[in-house]
This record gives sequence, C-alpha cells and structure tokens, in this order.
Amino acid sequence: MAPLDQTRKASQKAASEDMGIASRLLAWYDAHHRDLPWRVTPVAFARGVRADPYRVWMSEVMLQQTTV
Repeated sequence: MAPLDQTRKASQKAASEDMGIASRLLAWYDAHHRDLPWRVTPVAFARGVRADPYRVWMSEVMLQQTTV
C-alpha cells in the first residue's frame, strides 16, 4: 500500500472516531447539562426563544467573581 493511501485511511479512521466521541459527548451533555438562567436550550432556540442580553451580560459579570 502506498504511503499516501495509508495516510488517507488513517485520516478517515481518525475522523470516524472523532465523530463517535463527539456524538457521545453531546448525548452526555443532553442528559446532564446544568440549567443556567442565561442559557437557551437547542429545543427552545428552535421554538424561537433567544437569550436575554441582560442575563448574558449579568452572568459574565458574576462569573468574574465566582465559579459556576
């Protein structure tokens, strides 16, 4: 097998593994994420709900003082 073919095959395998890791990570987040007042869930976003700019700004100020 030519070196270029080996590289392509390895790259495709790595990309496939990355997609598996990404999907597992997103599934974990969907099950375990914390509800935060400034965060809009993907479901709410799809319904047209948008983040309140004041809440986002206030969270930035508060997060500079403490951890979540």
